[in-house]
Amino acid sequence: MEVTLEWLKDWLDDLLCGEYILTETPLNADLELQAIGERMQRLSLQVEQLNEYALAIAHGNLEAELPSPDNYLSGCLKELHTNMLQLVWKVEQIARGNYSQKLDYMGQFSDAFNQMALMLAKRDLQLSQSQKILEIILSFADISLFVLEKGSGAFLYGRESLNTYNCLADMPLAAAQLLRQLQDHNPSVLEKGEKWQLYSSGNDKWYMVNSMPGVWNNRKDAYFHVLNNISATIALSERLQHAMYRDAKFPVYNQLHAVEYLGNLMRTRSPFALCYFDLDNFKRINDLKGHDEGDRYILNFIDKVGGVIRSHDVLCRIGGDEFLLILTGITVEGVEGIIARLTEKIAELNHREHSDIPLDFSYGIEMVSADNYEPEGLKPCLEQGCRDKHCGAPQCVISRADHKMYEQKRRKNIER
Repeated sequence: MEVTLEWLKDWLDDLLCGEYILTETPLNADLELQAIGERMQRLSLQVEQLNEYALAIAHGNLEAELPSPDNYLSGCLKELHTNMLQLVWKVEQIARGNYSQKLDYMGQFSDAFNQMALMLAKRDLQLSQSQKILEIILSFADISLFVLEKGSGAFLYGRESLNTYNCLADMPLAAAQLLRQLQDHNPSVLEKGEKWQLYSSGNDKWYMVNSMPGVWNNRKDAYFHVLNNISATIALSERLQHAMYRDAKFPVYNQLHAVEYLGNLMRTRSPFALCYFDLDNFKRINDLKGHDEGDRYILNFIDKVGGVIRSHDVLCRIGGDEFLLILTGITVEGVEGIIARLTEKIAELNHREHSDIPLDFSYGIEMVSADNYEPEGLKPCLEQGCRDKHCGAPQCVISRADHKMYEQKRRKNIER
């Protein structure tokens, strides 16, 4: 297949009509036209990959395989994918009775979601205690009900699945242990009803407990504890959280986790160090040796970082070859010591492997101490490219470290 201007026009027409894949490698004596053809072939593959990914997300498949890291066309879809994973987790929280969940990053959908959560909370408050009991019993087939005397906490009645207990002696060991956990719960918050979670080690189950005051047999003031087994929901939520905060390809955290973790540190005015890494030769090794070698390049870096940091330090991948290392309880000398050990480990690796494209990195360090925080600095920053040392926005702290990294990279390039 020869690359000509007419061929380029026909290929663009095909691309606009949904024909993505070029199966033949374009050739031409004109090297510039051939180079354009080869790039178009890569573009067609990326557009096809993007289309398949978009269709999967449109059909609700949140376990869809992510496009390759070098497919920059899919950046917005990946962000949407992450937002949808977080949304599913928030919906699960609401389903468990946590109406405090809020969305603030999805425009009109956020308004509808927040209004729904507010209305559910209001409806819950408006239900009478007797209506709550009836609603829960009718809504769940697999429930447990324990009635304890108000004040003494004495057992009055119990029902677990198909088993009914009228005295403690009738209960199996796991049910008796569950009862003791209910008796130990602080009753002072139960006068208006309470929803809370309980883990029972006796049967290794999680329960959502709806506790409320009432009268038992028209004679005794009591607390009613209605338990719904939510073990499967807890397991699903943990899987969703893991998927939401972990990098899709490598064994590190992602950018969403980095921003939230930094936000928590800044809200609590905790001192920390942020190191921004960029792998110097990543694009070159991808272009010359392929993406498998590029992945191996990244894994080698992750492995060497893991060998020099502490167990509570956090490494996050925020781009194709860009990483954030978040360190708490450390001085600038301590950070530089970690960088020195990392440099030594990487030098040993390069010497051992005799690679013609050695593993190398540039970095920038941003230290945030308790003195850096000022009340006005804790407000979100909307100024693009802000580098105010007192700014309380995580993205601005990242931007400052990024700027220092590029300064080092620029100096290294000049020295070469």
